[in-house]
Amino acid sequence: MTDESWRPALVLDQPTPTLFVDYDGTLHRGHGLIDERGLVSLDSGNQPLEFAPLLAEMLAPYPGVQIVLTTKWVRTLSLEQVASFLPAALANRVVGTTAGIKARFGDVKNGIDRTYVIRSYVFAHRLKNWLAIDDSVYGALDLRTDFLDLTEHLVLLDPKKGIGDATAQQRLVEWLGDVHGSDAPSPARP
Repeated sequence: MTDESWRPALVLDQPTPTLFVDYDGTLHRGHGLIDERGLVSLDSGNQPLEFAPLLAEMLAPYPGVQIVLTTKWVRTLSLEQVASFLPAALANRVVGTTAGIKARFGDVKNGIDRTYVIRSYVFAHRLKNWLAIDDSVYGALDLRTDFLDLTEHLVLLDPKKGIGDATAQQRLVEWLGDVHGSDAPSPARP
């Protein structure tokens, strides 16, 4: 006799360090406006991806860290086009995007859709060592499970500071040190 309620346990056993990265409010201050030719400008007037060199510098000692893009830019442009805006040191780390994952209507309505999509990617790829840096990762308590507390994996950024914020940089450095089992270098400054 079988127990129909039995489900195999979800195992998060993929150890590759994975960083979920948004663009707007994360790698630059402001939101990107993409014209019909694929040219990007920001509503803030700032330089697009102004903090990308900072992120590249922070990740340089950790060549095994992969990047998954969570930016909405992939709704308008291809993954290759979106990644091409990054410095080569970051673009070469991009292994995917969350663009193909659809959020549930209730999560969209509650404003926790970005967190749901990231969590879905984590489950699908069985990621053990991951961190999301984003100005839209809300709902960690609503979307936690018995085996995954999302709060330690989400860095909610101030969109007016992005990763230019020293506290966000420190959190990223701590995560890098944790997943590499060693002391990480001091945070870089913009």
